[in-house]
Amino acid sequence: MNDEVKKATQGVSYDVLVVADEAGNFGDSLAYRTDKPRPVAGTQGLVPTAWSHAMDEYASTQLQTRFHRTEGRWMTPEDYGGWLAVRAIGEAATRAATADPKKIIAYLHGADFSVSGYKGPELTFRAWDGQLRQPILLVTDRSLVSISPQPGFLHQTNDLDSLGYDQPESQCHLH
Repeated sequence: MNDEVKKATQGVSYDVLVVADEAGNFGDSLAYRTDKPRPVAGTQGLVPTAWSHAMDEYASTQLQTRFHRTEGRWMTPEDYGGWLAVRAIGEAATRAATADPKKIIAYLHGADFSVSGYKGPELTFRAWDGQLRQPILLVTDRSLVSISPQPGFLHQTNDLDSLGYDQPESQCHLH
């Protein structure tokens, strides 16, 4: 495998090797075996994710510890998404002082709503498409490398809107 990876990456100009190997058949073998010393990202190596057990900033250690104590394992991105959904709905219902689903949804999408997601800035929902604004973690198996948006990627209304499509670029609109 070492020689195959080196040969496949010789004579090619690249800044990062992006891997798409969901089944895990070969991706773990690519790091440190390319012709040029370049980072590996995608399904192996440096991975973008909503949550990772490597996250240890913004009081996330307390969330991780509570989850691990209760479940006997580390929180996955799917667990985090479920936890955050329940937390957001609960916060909106409490702050809006209602159990009416339509009023809760309206409050979630309103300018007054935010929720802590243990990833730095308060999380909010875009009023125009309902997307959750949240930082994206860049991790390896055992380490938090960075939290995006990266410094310097500014947006006129919310820096988290620098991730993904913005309102003028999208055809998705709730209203």
